[in-house]
Amino acid sequence: MWAKVTVAYDGSNFYGSQHLRRHNETIFPTVLSVFEGALRSMGIFSKAYCAGRTDRFVHANGQVIGFLLPDFWCGKDRLKNELDKKLYPLILIKKVEIMGDDFHPRFSARSRVYRYLITTERPPVFTARLITYAPFFDARKAKEAIELFEGTHDFYHFSKRGSDEKTTVRSIYKTALYAYKNIHIARFEGNGFLRSQVRMMMGAVLKVASNGAASKDINDQLNGEKVLFRSPAPPNGLYLCRVNY
Repeated sequence: MWAKVTVAYDGSNFYGSQHLRRHNETIFPTVLSVFEGALRSMGIFSKAYCAGRTDRFVHANGQVIGFLLPDFWCGKDRLKNELDKKLYPLILIKKVEIMGDDFHPRFSARSRVYRYLITTERPPVFTARLITYAPFFDARKAKEAIELFEGTHDFYHFSKRGSDEKTTVRSIYKTALYAYKNIHIARFEGNGFLRSQVRMMMGAVLKVASNGAASKDINDQLNGEKVLFRSPAPPNGLYLCRVNY
């Protein structure tokens, strides 16, 4: 059986979400390497998997991590308490569920939801790592730009190379842009996202919102007619907020 663990974390503490990263003799902590370290200390040597990739400095408040649970472990409350003691405050354990053998944290997911936070007011130094500062931001133009990504498209030109995906076609079910106090929040829900896809899309949106490009340029890039947006938005404004099953 699988353990399905919903977690939250500040991505500035990690070198991404995936498995152990090593360069020469230096080991860089990732979400999964820290999580698996906690599992090993509990006598669980299963490999863990994330439902969605988060880059370095990208956060999560609804990431799902799954692993095969040994037979000698019983009780989701006990598992949650032990993981919480091992991982807090680097990783917050929000919920633990026990799933059947047909579950997989990545392949069973029906959709994933990302949010991107923007402020036009310079944030305090203590919260600057949690939001993107964009002093010139036209919300009306940003909303028009975001809506262009809805539907099924080939996002080859809105992703980073190096992914082992078989296809670069993805479906964005719904987008939104709304305000909460002085924060603008962009929301994307889709069946899956390529490497850095949301950041690449938001890089284009921020460019349009600051009058540095036109909305039409996004359509042209989606259609492969020309590539104008090559820079991803800063990672610190991005959150994986929910995985739907």
